[in-house]
Amino acid sequence: MTDRDTSGPAPADEGRPGGRPEAGSEAGPEGQPERRPGRGPERGSERRIDIAGDAGGPVVAGDHNVVIDAQHGSTVTLLMEGRRPRPVRRARVALLPRRQHAPLGRDTDLARLATAVRDGGPVQLWGAPGVGKSTLLRHAARTLTPERDGVLFLDAARREPEDLAQDMFEACYETRGYAPSSPELRRLMTGVRVTVYVDNADFSPEGLRTLMDAAPDATFVVAGRDRSLLGDGTALRLDGIGRAPALDLLARELGRPVGAGAEGSTAGDLWETSSGRPLLLLRAAALTRLEPAGTGALPRPAEVGDLLPLLLGRLDDEPLRVLRLLTTLDDADLDVGHIEALGGARDTDVLCGRLVDLGLAEQTQRGYRAVADVVPALRERDPEPFSVEVLCEHFATWIARPATTAAQVEQHARALEVVAELAERDGRPELAVYGSCGPRPRRWPARCGSVCGAGCWTSGCPPPSWPATVRPSRTSPMSRASAACSPGAG
Repeated sequence: MTDRDTSGPAPADEGRPGGRPEAGSEAGPEGQPERRPGRGPERGSERRIDIAGDAGGPVVAGDHNVVIDAQHGSTVTLLMEGRRPRPVRRARVALLPRRQHAPLGRDTDLARLATAVRDGGPVQLWGAPGVGKSTLLRHAARTLTPERDGVLFLDAARREPEDLAQDMFEACYETRGYAPSSPELRRLMTGVRVTVYVDNADFSPEGLRTLMDAAPDATFVVAGRDRSLLGDGTALRLDGIGRAPALDLLARELGRPVGAGAEGSTAGDLWETSSGRPLLLLRAAALTRLEPAGTGALPRPAEVGDLLPLLLGRLDDEPLRVLRLLTTLDDADLDVGHIEALGGARDTDVLCGRLVDLGLAEQTQRGYRAVADVVPALRERDPEPFSVEVLCEHFATWIARPATTAAQVEQHARALEVVAELAERDGRPELAVYGSCGPRPRRWPARCGSVCGAGCWTSGCPPPSWPATVRPSRTSPMSRASAACSPGAG
């Protein structure tokens, strides 16, 4: 098989395992083929790819290739400068987190945050896990005065700055599956005055700058574990809450006042041992609530480090099965429909809400996921993960349903990625091939190269058989054009 290429780059098999020099070529360093004289760009060049065995799929040679290979056919339209989509700016944006309790003991922190936001930001909340960063950030997003054009709340867990930049663009513009290039996106976002709150923004300083550069006139408020905001802006370290609000939190979670005497002393010791971290106090109250009526006593301060194992040991089979599902999916979130189908739980919303109240799960914009430190704790207690075969079968069936939309598949990209990784780790990667007849998301996350050329979703493949809007490689001659791709019916 030969591929004629007039651009003159190095041979495709050069430097690759199994590649061998063409007949008549001279061997270069370490046995690599060298280009024959006179085969430069001006005269064209030939490449030979030798395959020692069967090739069960397409083989592509050359440079700057765009491959659309859906099983039932695809249509690719190259949109030149004058035919690109024309996004329409929304008058005002309001993408808010869900309502929640106001954080206790955070008046001073909220005032400092409000001042920094009013000064134009950027602002970073940082601190230890469980200290209450997400709670304060969400409360601020709903209560502080936003910029002229509105407010956005985004969750950056396991996402890249480029994904969040696209989310900002889609929130601020009416558009149909258009993913502009980075310079074009920045041009469109220039002049958009929104306040952007980003939770779980555990980016490097460079990643944080990439995100903020995508919307040059926005005010950013981000929360993460470590400080990464350098130079301009305000980095606010968040510590635990004080003793009085800690006792108020325990009382609220217990549904009764914290008694004086021994219980009050134990509560004070719990506050001190937990360093005032609300998550640990919430779990202490949850453990107390699980005791038989009338016998609940706050855990001893020495048990603070063992709260997770103690809580897990008190769970019934049904919540434990759902939690096992969530921890198997690591940091991915699932909507209630998937949790109900896979976990077999009745009143799934109520059950997941109970796990949230116990400090074992957290509610996201799309559903629920396990709290980060619960994942290793449950795996240590119960090393057997949720059945990978069941997960793959469920998602394959779901993707193939006519009612499943591309947007829904896109929202669960992280869960699908984790399942594919589990199947590959289990030595059965074939389980993670999700029917090629399913809907194609308009875009996949920047970090997720999980759709193979044949339209099957699997681990370790190149990026999708193109989303609804194709962004060619920035090194490609096509980088100044947008290509829109709509897969054939399937």
